[in-house]
Amino acid sequence: MRKWIYCLCVVGILVGILQATAQVRPPRRRHRIMVDPSAKKKKDVVKADIGASLKDIAQRTTQHVQNPKVDIVFVVDGSKRMVPHLIDLEKKIVDMLSVIEAKTLDYRFALVGFHSMQGEPRATLHQWTFDYLGITNALQDMRIESGNNIASGYGLDAVMKGLSELEFRAEVTTQFVVVTNARMRTSWTDAKAKNRISEQIIDVSRRNDVQLNFIGLSERVQAELTDETNGKWYPIDSKQRRMDGQRIQSGETIADKALLRVDGLFKRIAENLVASLPGKVDVVFIFDYSKSMETKTDAACEGLDMMVSVFKSAGLDYRFGMIRFWASVGGGESTIVVTNPPLEQEQVKSLFRLPKLGDEHLLDAVIEGVPKLRIDSERELVLIIVTDESTSKRTEKGYTVGQAISVCRGAYAKVYVIGGVTSMRSSSISDNFQRQVAQLTKGEHYIMPGSIIADESR
Repeated sequence: MRKWIYCLCVVGILVGILQATAQVRPPRRRHRIMVDPSAKKKKDVVKADIGASLKDIAQRTTQHVQNPKVDIVFVVDGSKRMVPHLIDLEKKIVDMLSVIEAKTLDYRFALVGFHSMQGEPRATLHQWTFDYLGITNALQDMRIESGNNIASGYGLDAVMKGLSELEFRAEVTTQFVVVTNARMRTSWTDAKAKNRISEQIIDVSRRNDVQLNFIGLSERVQAELTDETNGKWYPIDSKQRRMDGQRIQSGETIADKALLRVDGLFKRIAENLVASLPGKVDVVFIFDYSKSMETKTDAACEGLDMMVSVFKSAGLDYRFGMIRFWASVGGGESTIVVTNPPLEQEQVKSLFRLPKLGDEHLLDAVIEGVPKLRIDSERELVLIIVTDESTSKRTEKGYTVGQAISVCRGAYAKVYVIGGVTSMRSSSISDNFQRQVAQLTKGEHYIMPGSIIADESR
């Protein structure tokens, strides 16, 4: 009897275990996510359209000016590998022409064709012409003449040839359009030849108000030449990666890795200002005149040239002014010199180049300097703070960040900042006043390359 009772107990226990097991849900299968293996590739693909690129260049050239004068120089690779693109270019120049003729009848074209034969460079210059058919015929000749022994030439040399041998009209922004599916190179053989000829190209382009545009490959030299001359890069085929600058952020501060130079920041500010579609503007620099800025003045002068190029290209009605500020070492009295607009471009550059020994107090310069500006009521005020240090003030004056921001807002100013940094031990390296004044006035804030870390005892 006991055995039967024992067996029944065992059976009951087993039945209970089985029932409990039956109530336990089986583990869920993970949903399988179907991934398109080409999705990443599709995201990185850029649209290449020579006709659309030419139309965009024409629109940028004519959109801000009534009855503009337009000068276009094509610099074209005539190698065998370029034949499909040459056919496309011949057909699509008329797309560019339709945009230009909608705004003006005063336009000229020129052409520099280049290739190499058995390693020897060849370049042909077709001088200015008012007949675009002459350019398309020259392109057709290049295509017909391209054979198996015709290789890509020396593109940098061809650009330099056009810059050196063409005469440029005063007060006309000349557009160079370089079309190639090869890397840019030079026949120069000295050390760092590519860098040296690129520097010369940039210098000559700036002096003659030339913008370099590339329909080409995503390589560093093409990006630099377009960036430094206020031109634009376009892909020649969809295999190219995007040339957009990689942006980094610290707190609320945004910088562009491709423009971590003082001159590049001036250009970015100018582009942002033009994009906001202002009317007449007075651009006043609040410039740190202390000795630490001496190493940055050459770059600031180059940046001013780039800024002026952007303004002129956009047809902006602008004037320059200046508030310089410095102080004796150790917290001495602030010296603030206000020079009201208009200042000529060269006058601004000469003032950049004369830094004083001593310290600087930014809040003093803003609170005491901005109210002294004499701005016409029909002109918008743009303030550009340029300093390599964080914000400081004379403590005995009791000035505050809030007061300085109120002064800027009361003047209806948009404020851009190329500024200093606070201690690296803080949660954000961006300076509190410099960041906030740009943000609250709808400007932009950048950190000055080579900024000095703040002395927290100040």
